[in-house]
Amino acid sequence: MKTRVNSLNAPDICRLETNHQQLLRLSLELEQAMEEIGTDPKYADLRHLFNSIFLLLGETHNLEEEVLFPGFDHRAGSCFSVMIIEHLKAEHRYDRLAAEELRLTLTALSEGQCTLPLDTIARMLCSFLECLRRHVSTEKLMMEALLAAESEEREIFA
Repeated sequence: MKTRVNSLNAPDICRLETNHQQLLRLSLELEQAMEEIGTDPKYADLRHLFNSIFLLLGETHNLEEEVLFPGFDHRAGSCFSVMIIEHLKAEHRYDRLAAEELRLTLTALSEGQCTLPLDTIARMLCSFLECLRRHVSTEKLMMEALLAAESEEREIFA
């Protein structure tokens, strides 16, 4: 007997879209704060912004894995969906590890205990934010494909 997978509902869609928008907004704020570091070193601001991203990222990953991925897999109609979902879950794990490393680095920086040069930290942040943006973009496309397939009662890859 096949288990029924719930479709995405309006509150889930709204939460995902809101989280994605907040992640992108916080990313921009963090980039701007990092650019200003040379003129006004407010490392605590960097740490606070990144902690907001860190918490929101975990919440977003959980929501995607509980709501988006099962719906996508159910509507995919292809064995590729399993590979896509496993790849995205691996990216989630990588994102969490990179975020934890950055969180620890920014905490040490704000406490005056970081020995890394600022340009190294800036590159770490830029790389993380680029991956985050690419990931958000991919999952937005995934959500759009799922919603279109559900509204047309077809498979995603049909």
